[in-house]
Amino acid sequence: MYVKVNSTRHTAIGTLRFGCVYKVDEKDAGVMKLVKNLLYGSDAALKRITAKKVRAEKIQYLDLTGPAHEGTDEAADDANEQSEAGGE
Repeated sequence: MYVKVNSTRHTAIGTLRFGCVYKVDEKDAGVMKLVKNLLYGSDAALKRITAKKVRAEKIQYLDLTGPAHEGTDEAADDANEQSEAGGE
């Protein structure tokens, strides 16, 4: 599932920035709980878009799936620091 951010939100999984498109794993209960809360309502912060539209318009997206997003933001920050240190 892909979502487009209509309004920046600071969340438990990180900051979702205005105008960005994110790929979300629908099987990840923690992320889906957060996303569902932001998808619905009269002034929803997120809007669902189809994979077909993403491919057709060649929209670049950020991936919220995978092990880097399991746990806290600190775990993702540590993984990023380690990958940057390895490139030196």
